[in-house]
Amino acid sequence: MMKGYDREEALAFILSRINRNAHPELRDQIDGLIAQAIDADMKYMHENGVLDADGNAGDCYYEDDEAFEYMVEALVDANTLTPEQAVKVASLIDDYMDIQQAYLESKGLVDWE
Repeated sequence: MMKGYDREEALAFILSRINRNAHPELRDQIDGLIAQAIDADMKYMHENGVLDADGNAGDCYYEDDEAFEYMVEALVDANTLTPEQAVKVASLIDDYMDIQQAYLESKGLVDWE
C-alpha cells in the first residue's frame, strides 16, 4: 500500500463520488469492483516500481494507460467477465482513475510540480 494511503477512506471517497447511473449494468457490483480496482492499482504500482516495498515513491513513473489495462485485466480475470462485461468494467475503471486521482490530491499524496 502507498505510504499515507488509507484504503478504506479512499474506497469510501471513491464510492461516494462514482456515478452509479453511468454504469447501470454493474450497479450491484460497483462496490466490490472498486475495492478490487484499488488492490489491482496498488499491485500495479508495486510490480512496476512506482512504489517500493515500503510504500514510498519508487524509481518509475505511473503510466496511466498501462495501469488502466492492468486493472481491467485483473478485474476481468478475477470475475470471469465476458468481453461485453469487460467493456463496461473498462468504463468504470476510467471513472475510478479520475476519482482516485482526486482522492490522492486531496491527501497531498501526489505532487505534479
